[in-house]
Amino acid sequence: MSDSLFGEVSRDAQDQTIVDAYEAVGTTLDALPYTDAFEKLMARVKLPRMGRSGSSPPVLDYEHEQLLIGLVAGEAGSLGQRDQLPYTEGFDRVAGTFARQTGLNLSRHDLWRVIAKLAKYMKLLSV
Repeated sequence: MSDSLFGEVSRDAQDQTIVDAYEAVGTTLDALPYTDAFEKLMARVKLPRMGRSGSSPPVLDYEHEQLLIGLVAGEAGSLGQRDQLPYTEGFDRVAGTFARQTGLNLSRHDLWRVIAKLAKYMKLLSV
């Protein structure tokens, strides 16, 4: 049990409230970081997968994709370990370096979407 605005609430009820809120957003986990919806859902619970995102990540040219893959690997160890980056100084470094070296000024959300897309693509290539 823990305290909330509504008095004591069991952990299961809190988890269900978070899951319900996530389902109401109606987008994928990869589409959430750096959005207002994600800020509202920040909690350490396992959330179910949702359908497709309502938008597509920006399209980058091959050289920019390769630069981004290298920057993420430099911060996280590999593109596959990208999930440790959102809301960290490491992500801020990736974003800043990427913007300086490419001249592209993507939002944090768009940059994250590209990283997630690249990671999924690379995973498909390795299967």
